[in-house]
Amino acid sequence: MNQALVQIVLMAIKEQFVSEKAFYHDQLGITPQSWDRWKKGEQGLKTENMQKISLLFTDYEWMMVQKVCRNALFLPEVAANPVSEFQHMKFHVAKKWANSGIAELEFKRDDSSDDEEAMRKPAVTTLKISVNYDFWSYRDMIELRLPGVIQQQIEREKQDLLEWFNENIDEKFPTAY
Repeated sequence: MNQALVQIVLMAIKEQFVSEKAFYHDQLGITPQSWDRWKKGEQGLKTENMQKISLLFTDYEWMMVQKVCRNALFLPEVAANPVSEFQHMKFHVAKKWANSGIAELEFKRDDSSDDEEAMRKPAVTTLKISVNYDFWSYRDMIELRLPGVIQQQIEREKQDLLEWFNENIDEKFPTAY
């Protein structure tokens, strides 16, 4: 198993779920032993479980994960900290999209069920940055998970979301976890 992938997946789980167990038990339906063996690279996961892991990310983010994993094989600095590389690229691309004027920024509504909501991390705001290419189903998205108070601050201060984004988002912005 590519350890860069494992590290990035663990970061995404930490961002989105109350615990690793909430993810591997409730989402993947596997035992702690199977999860630990996957993390150590001793065994793989079924195709359907790898698909569920990919759902931790948008399609665009999943493509970025694959690129970081590939680069980790060849570049020691990426292999040393793939999570940092992934987060840096995610924020960098989001900022480029926003500054170019082609992106839409909005807070994402939570569409999860009550059962799934109990597993999700509370007090997190998801900022969705998307680019639409005017072809059906071709839309790239990056989601930034931020502390929940951010959305309240922007709405209370009636500040423009793009203005706030440009003032506050850089590669070192603290994540929600």
